[in-house]
Amino acid sequence: MRFPRTQMIALVNQKGGCGKTTSSVAIASAFAHLGYSVCLADTDPQCNATESFGVRAESVVEGGRYTLADAYLKKRAATDIEFGFDDRFGGRLTILPGNRGLSSVPLKLESELQIAIADGEKTTLDADEMRSEQRLRLKRSLDTLRGKKDVVIIDTPPSLDFLMVSTLVAADWFIIPVFPSGYDLKGLELLMRTVTKVRERYNPELRLAGVLLGNFDKTAILDRDIHQMLKNRFGEEVVFNTTIGRSVRMRDATVRGVTIFELPEAQTQAQQFLTLIHEMINRGSKRKDQTLNPLPGEEIFGRVANG
Repeated sequence: MRFPRTQMIALVNQKGGCGKTTSSVAIASAFAHLGYSVCLADTDPQCNATESFGVRAESVVEGGRYTLADAYLKKRAATDIEFGFDDRFGGRLTILPGNRGLSSVPLKLESELQIAIADGEKTTLDADEMRSEQRLRLKRSLDTLRGKKDVVIIDTPPSLDFLMVSTLVAADWFIIPVFPSGYDLKGLELLMRTVTKVRERYNPELRLAGVLLGNFDKTAILDRDIHQMLKNRFGEEVVFNTTIGRSVRMRDATVRGVTIFELPEAQTQAQQFLTLIHEMINRGSKRKDQTLNPLPGEEIFGRVANG
């Protein structure tokens, strides 16, 4: 393995339309292109990450295969859920497919809790403990991939609900993808407050890997100003220098059910994500343990929350 241990990296932002899924698929593919073994977990009920690979979400269920919903509802290990693409991606990339039913998982888990109380197996005093155990199910499932994969990329839904929280509990790192238009600082502050609570209660090792600016037009003064504003606001060490350009090629790849690394016309976009991966790894190479650099420390959370 290239890293001393498996790196779990989640892409998170409660805002929709900020490039989470596009970036998740491209980052996973970029790692695989560079020779890393990668698994992409799709926790979004829309299943867009799953279908970006040409896999129809309904066909997974119809074929009797496990999905990520089973990690929550049946406590299935990720090693039981993942499947690959034979020779595609050199056999280095697998996925944990999403399920449209993921949106109902919180209700089903709450029902599970209430039934246990009604049956006398648990008391109301056990409720908080049971809910904490439910938030840990994704982590325990994904942990079965540790030592088997170099990297696990987690795509998330556009919300701060149970699915997002359980992802933050499971992750080692998170990347915040943003677009230069309609950027909402207050929304980002809410995300960071949620991250802080997750760190305090469940996952003190969770770190921000960086803020990624996508849909970027290098010829637009406003886009360049926003990139610099992000660096000024959050620090040069937090915002990735690499930006992802505005392009129809990534949408074209999605429609075809392939990645930008399988689309000859998207070489420019593929190179941008390869540059991003190198930037991530170079940050880590400055450390003796050779892991991805744990940037930033506690100070960034106070900086964001306090303005």
